[in-house]
Amino acid sequence: MKDIMPCFNITARSLGVFCLLAPQALLAQAQQGSGSPYSAYGLGELSGTGQVSQAMMGGLGVAVVDPVSVTYTNPASYAFLQRTTFEQGLVVRSSKYSSSGTESNGRQVGLLGLTLGVPFGNGKWGMALGLAPMSTVGYNISTTSQPSDVAGVRYQYTGDGGLNRAFLGMGRTLLEKRDSLYNGHRLSVGANLGYVFGRIEESRKVYYPSGLGYYNSSIFSSLVVRDPVANLGIQFQGDLRKRRTSDDRATHFLVGAAFELPANLSAQRTDLVNTFAQSSSGVEFPIDTSFIAIGSKGSVGLPLGIGLGLTVFNLHWTVSAEVKQRDWRKLTVSVEDYTLPSQLASSTSYMLGASFRPAGERGGTFWERTTYRAGARFNDDYLVVDGHQLQEIGMSFGLSLPVMGSITRSRLNLGAELGERGTTSDGLLRERYAAWFIGLTITPDIRENWFKKRRIE
Repeated sequence: MKDIMPCFNITARSLGVFCLLAPQALLAQAQQGSGSPYSAYGLGELSGTGQVSQAMMGGLGVAVVDPVSVTYTNPASYAFLQRTTFEQGLVVRSSKYSSSGTESNGRQVGLLGLTLGVPFGNGKWGMALGLAPMSTVGYNISTTSQPSDVAGVRYQYTGDGGLNRAFLGMGRTLLEKRDSLYNGHRLSVGANLGYVFGRIEESRKVYYPSGLGYYNSSIFSSLVVRDPVANLGIQFQGDLRKRRTSDDRATHFLVGAAFELPANLSAQRTDLVNTFAQSSSGVEFPIDTSFIAIGSKGSVGLPLGIGLGLTVFNLHWTVSAEVKQRDWRKLTVSVEDYTLPSQLASSTSYMLGASFRPAGERGGTFWERTTYRAGARFNDDYLVVDGHQLQEIGMSFGLSLPVMGSITRSRLNLGAELGERGTTSDGLLRERYAAWFIGLTITPDIRENWFKKRRIE
């Protein structure tokens, strides 16, 4: 019993740290918008890159081989966890927007989420929980028109908020067969139960020049969404090249499939229309409220999403390819007097990624224990703007640097992505961006077995 208590204390401390950091992650996500004008459409900019180690490889997640990273895209991967793992990631994105000969710049900062993964059950089970952004909204657009009757009218459109997902998932190895040289196969399945929640706020204001006798007007709307969601996954690992002796290097393959199940989320809408005035210092104060509607209830229906992936790997390198598809034309919004501000399309994403580590986990020099990553992706976006379905292309790369590599499998993840979305044709907006990722993966000392029952001699 005494031998078990230290493990229990470590467990309690670990969950305490997670619970302490989780609200901070939620707060930071709620405060950050995407900054892109395209986040004014649909549900905002969808987030799907996972943690930093996945983002550096094109956003892979369906057939990922990483025993110290939580890949919530496919919960079957939890069964492959080898160490208790904490992960948190941050992204800084600088963008240049071009349209009809005009240019502007923007910069955004956001979290990629906070996750905790725990292996148990003699390596057959894995559990994960965490918080991750699902979509982000954050734009501020200002235009000025000069109609024949009233010159210098300014229109301002702003949006903020987004949707987040909290999840708890389990993965289990159903079938495993190994010989003395670890040749064989393995079949794992998993499921996540999540809870989507968030608020999307939009404001449209009209500012009239002073002295004309017109009141400025404002239309504010808020859509609050919440309810459970679920996703499933399956992975199968086999051998491409078996080990004949203990000195041989085996080559394996991993195929995976992931499913985002359809979900019907409860929604509540609030609208407020008023007039306001501005002081000489720019402070706004209301004059009259002409319309208010609080708590108009309805639902938002999310469509089915499917992902397929294949990875070939050995002790030192991995090469992966994935495709994801979700028909957003089947998204339904049943809220009184509310329609999505854009036509939606079926989205398809294609991803390629690779990683290379010259040495093993604890052998070789620092740079030989570093994992080098690169990836590329192409997306047919879910947004249709002025009859054009948006497309996005990106290339990513980075390093996973060992931290105290002789006693832990912790690592500092540093990476970047260069990409482009949209086009300047037909008066549309093109966004070119550079994103920088930084993340931290924390695992316990290799001499400690967290969440594992100790034998009493």
